[in-house]
Amino acid sequence: MKAVIGKRYGGQPVRIPSSKSLSHRALISASLAEGTSLIRRLVKNQDTEATMRALRSIGVEFEETENGELTVHGVGRPSSCRKTIVDCSESGSTLRFLIPLFSLCENEVVFTGHGKLMSRPQTVYEELFRKQGLLFEKEGDLLRIKGPVQSGSYEIPGNISSQFITGLLFTLPLLNGRSDIRILPPYESKSYVGLTEDVLEEAGIRFLDQGETITVEGGNTYQPINLEIDGDDSQAAFFAELAMTSGNPVTVHGMRHNSRQGDHVIISLFEKAGGRSIPVENGYRFEPGHQTGFEADLSDCPDLGPALFAMAAACGEESRFTGCQRLRIKESDRIEAMRQELETLGASVRTEKDTVFIRGGTPLKGGTVQGHNDHRIVMALSALSPVCEAPLVIEGAEAVNKSYPDFFKDLQLAGSEVTTE
Repeated sequence: MKAVIGKRYGGQPVRIPSSKSLSHRALISASLAEGTSLIRRLVKNQDTEATMRALRSIGVEFEETENGELTVHGVGRPSSCRKTIVDCSESGSTLRFLIPLFSLCENEVVFTGHGKLMSRPQTVYEELFRKQGLLFEKEGDLLRIKGPVQSGSYEIPGNISSQFITGLLFTLPLLNGRSDIRILPPYESKSYVGLTEDVLEEAGIRFLDQGETITVEGGNTYQPINLEIDGDDSQAAFFAELAMTSGNPVTVHGMRHNSRQGDHVIISLFEKAGGRSIPVENGYRFEPGHQTGFEADLSDCPDLGPALFAMAAACGEESRFTGCQRLRIKESDRIEAMRQELETLGASVRTEKDTVFIRGGTPLKGGTVQGHNDHRIVMALSALSPVCEAPLVIEGAEAVNKSYPDFFKDLQLAGSEVTTE
């Protein structure tokens, strides 16, 4: 799909979709409870559909009510996987959260995926399975595992991905005996582990987080949950970017003021870039100001990278971003993808190890750019249209379906001219 984005001339408030991160976690926790759970405002996109599809393979049943609530009939500890191959689509959360959990099945489990998913590193689990004498075998786009993983002491690098920690946190409570997860510094994306712990507490799971060590009691039983999913702060970043690039305020609803999401830092980063983030009922009003170059550490909020890079490209001063290394192993190499497209538009991008420097061109050129099969690349580029001399044409715009199928509708609601074909 091709999207043509024109100028922005003001618009209406938008409501961001619910948190994808929390939706994955709520689905898994509810599935591990022996009983019926209720999830309200679950986000619907390709990634959460992948998680639900995988959970159905162990016997979980989902029932959507007339008012959009989701009833989950859980199964407790997984006993068997009914599918020959579990397809995780392009969802890294689905795959990494479920690998240790599905190792509890009595039969061998085979995972697959699409795009770059199966080439993303799984070294943490590979070494863990090898040390315990378990099957972990990669063949092309297939990953075969056979467990079960055992309780005990685990050391996890804190600078690779918190998804490995979350996968263990879901699994270890179901084992016999106590387990300790020691996170080796630097401990990045800690806020995502905090989201996991919030959901585990809702399900009555016992654990003790002492900072860089998390102790999990075995023999736990997941309790049914009744949970409403918060809005996804990472999606609000694109409308904050739009406010800054267009010079017109944008109001975003669906954001909790005291959110624990790491991406909630967009509120303060928008202000560092020269704007004002004003709390309103159920959200924020992003008011642009005189945009300045700014600095940001992305080690705890890597998903904000594309939006912040694009925001910096609209500024004539240089901005500096540190802690960027994990952006290279997402749906695309987001550093390289953004470098290519921002330079096509006329901005300057350079990198030094895990640091990215961006100086914008004013105005940017506009024209045709590529989405790199990455939802966040497409959305970040879309919000740059107000500072482009010519309309912005984005090839591969359908990538937004991964996390935000209604993005272009909301972009229009916010006042941008959008046509898709």
